[in-house]
Amino acid sequence: MMENKILISEDETKIRQLVASYLVREGFRVIEAENGQEAVERFGENEDVVLVMLDVMMPVKDGFEACREIRQKSDVPILMLTARDAEHDEVKGFEMGADEYISKPFSPTILVTRVKNLLRRSGAGDMSDVSAGGLQVLYRERTVVVDGKKIITTPKEFDLLYYLL
Repeated sequence: MMENKILISEDETKIRQLVASYLVREGFRVIEAENGQEAVERFGENEDVVLVMLDVMMPVKDGFEACREIRQKSDVPILMLTARDAEHDEVKGFEMGADEYISKPFSPTILVTRVKNLLRRSGAGDMSDVSAGGLQVLYRERTVVVDGKKIITTPKEFDLLYYLL
């Protein structure tokens, strides 16, 4: 089974590692970034990211700007994780394209639950089989069948075909 990939951008190493450990424990694959610029770059390098988690107050490029740039390229769910809990900050996050806004301090268990709910609502990470004409993509088996014959694909080819269908 393909692991869903989540990008976490948080400048505080301990918080980033804590969140990553909880997500990995739940079967997610995590990519880490230390600032907003690095987050935008890592997102560009990993087109199979299913969710982006951004801290607002980061060096180089803040989470709002990173959110805006990522949103211009993709509809991937974006979760803002921040100590800034004023109403205008939350509104700004949603205006930049965020789908969820969570204030620090937070419960890692609640955060993981919100991530799962956001993925479920967005349809990201859906692992159902798909078919079109004589083509079947059996997601859990990671198998492609064309007119009843199994076709060998690389992992990247499989993921791309699944995404396109």
